[in-house]
Amino acid sequence: MNLEFFDKQLKIADFSEDFQEYLLNSKSLVIGAGGIGCPLIIYLSSSGFGDITIFDGDKIEASNLQRQFMYSEKDCGEFKAMIMQEKVSQQYPHIKITSYCENLYEKKLYEIINDFDFIFDATDNFESRYFINDICSEFKKPLISGAADAMKGIVTYLNFHNDAPCYECIFPRKASLDEQPCDNNGVTPSVLGIVGTMMVSAALKLSFDKNVDCVMTRIDAKTLIVSQSNIKKDICCNICGDK
Repeated sequence: MNLEFFDKQLKIADFSEDFQEYLLNSKSLVIGAGGIGCPLIIYLSSSGFGDITIFDGDKIEASNLQRQFMYSEKDCGEFKAMIMQEKVSQQYPHIKITSYCENLYEKKLYEIINDFDFIFDATDNFESRYFINDICSEFKKPLISGAADAMKGIVTYLNFHNDAPCYECIFPRKASLDEQPCDNNGVTPSVLGIVGTMMVSAALKLSFDKNVDCVMTRIDAKTLIVSQSNIKKDICCNICGDK
């Protein structure tokens, strides 16, 4: 395609036409097209991640509109994944968007994961996050995960190289599975926007350097404090620890 669309991005020192072509040829799997999925998908597209597949089985409800800005009142009752595909395709015709109006379950992820270069977890429950982590760990696929609650957010990126950690190392499932999704707890739209766009930035960072350290970023929109910490592997982890 004509790279003129990315003119401003290509003026950045770390970008080049070859790197932009790499992004355009990459394949991304986005699981979830809700509050985090909206900014994530739109900025993946505008950055030039050229082939994006979306899984989401939810339909649009009026209560979604305040924080899920890709949808409008006339979209209520329609599947999020379908509407997302239509709107992104209109705005970014150079991006190939495939949508599945269904939730992605463990068996299906096993079947398709090797088709993708990046896995983006934009789900809102720990059960999904754990099986996504387990499969990405097994197949050594880069995983970028985002979560938000109230005025706080977390972004983690995991490359599963060598002694790299997994999601279970940070959040052991026995301590987390009882927690409630943001639909029950509430969340501010600005935090969702920060998390979604930071997930795109994490994917760019992984694209620049596949061996980058695994990092967790915490965002507190109430105090405007952003903190980062390197994540270390838990040798007793049930998923990636020493057997």
